[in-house]
Amino acid sequence: MKHYILIVVLLCCTTYTMGQTNTFEAQAALIASRIDSITTVEKSTLKKALQKLDEQVEKKEMTFEAAEVEKKKLASYHAKRINDAVSNEEQKLLALIRNKVSGKFDLYAEENEQNRPFISVFEDENFYNDSISGLKVEKRLTTQFVVAFGMNTILNDDSGYYGDGFKSNLLGNSELGFTFKYKLKEESIFWNLKFGLSMMVDSYKPKEENSILVKNDDETTLQDSGYELKRSRLDNMAIALPIHIEIDLSKPQYHSKTEQTYLRSQRGFRMGLGGYFAVRIYTSQFIRFDDENGLNTQVTQQDNFNLNNINFGPSAYIGYRDVSFYAKYDVNPIFKNNPDDINTISFGLRLDLN
Repeated sequence: MKHYILIVVLLCCTTYTMGQTNTFEAQAALIASRIDSITTVEKSTLKKALQKLDEQVEKKEMTFEAAEVEKKKLASYHAKRINDAVSNEEQKLLALIRNKVSGKFDLYAEENEQNRPFISVFEDENFYNDSISGLKVEKRLTTQFVVAFGMNTILNDDSGYYGDGFKSNLLGNSELGFTFKYKLKEESIFWNLKFGLSMMVDSYKPKEENSILVKNDDETTLQDSGYELKRSRLDNMAIALPIHIEIDLSKPQYHSKTEQTYLRSQRGFRMGLGGYFAVRIYTSQFIRFDDENGLNTQVTQQDNFNLNNINFGPSAYIGYRDVSFYAKYDVNPIFKNNPDDINTISFGLRLDLN
């Protein structure tokens, strides 16, 4: 239990300290980034258009004189786009400075409060207040706290090597951690890359109530314990690196005071497809029974039980807003040396909390 508590505390401390930013500096840096992006994109677009005109001249699809006229038009067009867009960003920067000096609060705090999720963990780190409209704008890179729990089922355990095999454990799989979500396009929430760090726990229960796992050199088998067991369970804990491509189908939100629409992720249906890579860090077998004197006895055996130290596999989820249904499959077998390989498939509910 102390290992569980320690890892939970470490995860919570990490999620608290990550993403702490000064609001004014973050907004100023974002405006500067937008100005640089505007200039870079427009110049790149102009360069490609000019190259295309040169190619048309070489292929004699256009005269040199006509191409020069078109080049001047394109240069003027893109220069105007740069000036207009940069001017707009400069106005935002000036307004931001004025608000900083005057200590002005968000005029739309009450309206923004209505758009908050039911549970928020990284609310302050994932959004910033637009200095012109006062709207909460979602950052391109955000962080979510992940909690998942569900059933695991062991496949291919009916060969007889594992006796009666293992039960489908209703709460046999759980996950606790955090993920980073990066919008692949800055102005769209449709395509997202999600990656993070999680603690995953799998629990396995024999079908035969009096069976326990026993190491026989390099192999691990189920054997009768010799007691009438009240409980027998193997717990395996691992640190995992999950990664998914997420499609977010959330529709644009509407701000009544400014009559503007804005994007907000996790306000509609979502689906993700990817996988994970995990490293085993702790394994134990818990046994509970009444001894010869009728005393309630609990035994915890800590060992590797010949489990694979590395695991990986595909995983996917689909859901609405913060709640989704997930499924994952362990490609590596549970035990690394047994003659009959058994694998785990898990599915259940997952929460991604901003």
